Amino acid sequence: MTDYRMDQTLTLGPVTLTVADLERSVRYYTQVAGFRLLDRQPQRAQLGVEGQVLVDLHEVAGAIAPPRSSPGLSHFAPLVPTRADVARFTQRHLDAGFDVDLRDHVVSHSCYVTDPDGHTIEVTWACPREQWQWTDEGLPVMVATPIAVQDLLDEPGASTPAPLPAETQMGHVQLKATDAALTRTTPFYRDLLGLEIYARLGDGFIGVGVSDYRSLLVLTTRFSPHGGTPAGPDTARLTCVDLLLTNSEAIEQLAERLTAAGHPHQRTGTSLTTHDPSGNPLRFSVHDTAKPASRTDT
Repeated sequence: MTDYRMDQTLTLGPVTLTVADLERSVRYYTQVAGFRLLDRQPQRAQLGVEGQVLVDLHEVAGAIAPPRSSPGLSHFAPLVPTRADVARFTQRHLDAGFDVDLRDHVVSHSCYVTDPDGHTIEVTWACPREQWQWTDEGLPVMVATPIAVQDLLDEPGASTPAPLPAETQMGHVQLKATDAALTRTTPFYRDLLGLEIYARLGDGFIGVGVSDYRSLLVLTTRFSPHGGTPAGPDTARLTCVDLLLTNSEAIEQLAERLTAAGHPHQRTGTSLTTHDPSGNPLRFSVHDTAKPASRTDT
């Protein structure tokens, strides 16, 4: 069992979030963030780009922000094909009066914003591999150097208004971990789920994935290094991260490992739901290969 590795077809699906006012959230995501409304029900809306749901919103009327130290979403990161797409996303938020935080991560350039419920979105563009730097461990260097707003807005093509392009995929999801030094988190993702560590920063930050040094999930203790209170049902919170596989055998293998380890999980049809040591909800499902799959870029 020690040689087990997660199936390399693993990709990311949407994040499911609760929000206080669905109409307000739909306006923000469509008019400011540049998402497309893909499905709308009385208390639920799915948004993203054509063929790709990025966020699944469920209304909990009047939901409040959870404690900052609660496990859950740090941010989700749609990956766009060009740096100009990041610039256009930034400009839309500036025009609407939103704060932006621009960062050069060496492996990517990103714009961080916060939606009306406090959920953070990082729209990111993957830098060419030849520009990456590497640690002594052979992992990509991860930094967060500020980018000057005007430098980004001067990107060719940035002044042409456009929503998120159809090629946008979910790049990664960063989750809050509550165990000091990731002492339970690291073995859960690496040894039990069989993911590879592709990023590390000190003893409180790792990125894990399945191939090509691309992190799908990032875990950080930045918000709750000494433990955190779970977000209550009346809060705007993460309720699921979807992880997609192309075959049911991979789900069966994962179920066998979780059972052998005594780690709680639930099966529903071709889906498996479990929680990491901090309580972050993960749902593994077989996805329709006729639809576009998420890329694995950071």
